[in-house]
Parts: sequence; structure tokens; C-alpha cells
Amino acid sequence: MQKSAIFIAALFAVSASAVVWAAPVRHAGEWETTIDKGQPLVTCFPVDETLDENTLMRPLAKIPGASCKMNGIKTVGEVTSISLECVIGGSTMTSNATITVTGPDAFIGRMQSKGGAIKMPNGQTMPIPDSDTVTVSRRLGPCK
Repeated sequence: MQKSAIFIAALFAVSASAVVWAAPVRHAGEWETTIDKGQPLVTCFPVDETLDENTLMRPLAKIPGASCKMNGIKTVGEVTSISLECVIGGSTMTSNATITVTGPDAFIGRMQSKGGAIKMPNGQTMPIPDSDTVTVSRRLGPCK
């Protein structure tokens, strides 16, 4: 009897920690995203995606001349914290971000980036300004 009680307690602890540490999921459908209180952008995502390292790094791999690596990703409760570094045109840019689940199918993201430069076609280098960006995303429903 005592062994089964210990097993059930251990199983409950593992299950509870799995929920606490789970990365957020962007469910399939039409999503509206507003960047820094600008005009909303509507995008259709055809499948559910876990917002994990692979999903978050995919768009960064498409930046011409950039090499990015994730230094850390951690989810605690409703907040996922991300730290990454990109070398763009020989210059290093660091970014720290958080994705906070604010409700069913709703997120707020905040990213601070520093450093980096882009080489221009004329050979000059243009520094990338430091930024602090806030995005608000919510699912509108199925894709149209």
C-alpha cells in the first residue's frame, strides 16, 4: 500500500512539473499580431506549433548573412524566457525576450536587442539601433 502511494505521489509530481515547464503552443488558425501598437498583421498558421527552440530559430535562419544561436530558453509557468546571439555581417547582436501567455490563445512578447551592424552595398557599415519591442498576439479563429 505504501509503495503504491509513493508511486502515485511521484507520478503526480512529474505530471505537475511537466505542465509547469511546458512551452507555449500557438494553435492553428488566424492570428492577429500588433507590434509596438502599430497596425495589426493577420497571419494564418495551418498547424499547431510549440514555441520551442526549433520554431523560434526557423525565421532567424532565413536572415541573409546571419548566424544565430540560442543561448537559453526556459519556461516557468506562463512565461518563456529566451536569450540569443546573432552575428550579422561580422557584428554581434544579443537579444533577450519573453513570451507570456495572457489567456487562451493570447500572448505578449517583449524583446530587447543590442549591438549588431549591417554591411551596406556601398561597403559602409550601418549600426543596428538598440531596440525594445512589444508584440501582442491573439488567435481570431480558423483560417479563412
